[in-house]
Amino acid sequence: MFIKSENNELIKKIKKLKDKKERYEEGLFFVEGTTNVLEALNSNFEIEYIVMSESFKEDIPFKKDKIVHTTDSVFKKISDTVTPQMIMAVIKIPEYDENIYIKENGIYVIADNVQDPGNLGTIIRSADAFGATAVFTINNSVDVFNPKVLRATMGSIFHIPVIPTSKEVVLKLKAKGIKVFATHLRAKKLVHQCNIDDKVAFVLGNESKGVSIEDLVDDFVKIPMTGEAESLNVSIAAAIFLYESQRQRLIKQE
Repeated sequence: MFIKSENNELIKKIKKLKDKKERYEEGLFFVEGTTNVLEALNSNFEIEYIVMSESFKEDIPFKKDKIVHTTDSVFKKISDTVTPQMIMAVIKIPEYDENIYIKENGIYVIADNVQDPGNLGTIIRSADAFGATAVFTINNSVDVFNPKVLRATMGSIFHIPVIPTSKEVVLKLKAKGIKVFATHLRAKKLVHQCNIDDKVAFVLGNESKGVSIEDLVDDFVKIPMTGEAESLNVSIAAAIFLYESQRQRLIKQE
């Protein structure tokens, strides 16, 4: 199929996927760029079709009848980037059962009203890099399948379950013996002084308001800082938490 007009029904459908309401009504999202498309192809996600422009020349190992070709100008109309790589995959939104991932051990990340797409995407990428079990988003966090979030994950969205849910997930984790941590500037304990190698969940709060579920947190810790900065970006704090958890696991294996 070769599409020359942005008025084509399929093109109009893809354009709408930039909107959260439309994504969930259609049950679809898209990722752009060769790396993300190849990551999607190597995952268990169900790909509806791949769209590429006439100037895209790489060979993509996918069913020929599911590859849609467009002019460069039409592709730019559906792209969410300023300088598109001229390829995207349209993918079914996965239906995760959160209860499958809530176990008596594991490393969990809970994004609590995290609004910035880049921050959430980077948190997901760090969770993937440091071996977390799952990421949960609660309290109006930015949509997981927002194109900007997906770009910031750099393909990690296909490696780790990221599940939009409610704060009840914290109670489910605690019922399994998972200890819930969050940062607080007035905390007495430093992150490296706590046993966080396993059976832990890290709550990461809103960029300006912090954690909204303090009553559900088991322990508050802080990250030692010797400079003048008052706080860290939420995605940086997440990476430090997750790295420290992995560091403790590696020490136990020695």
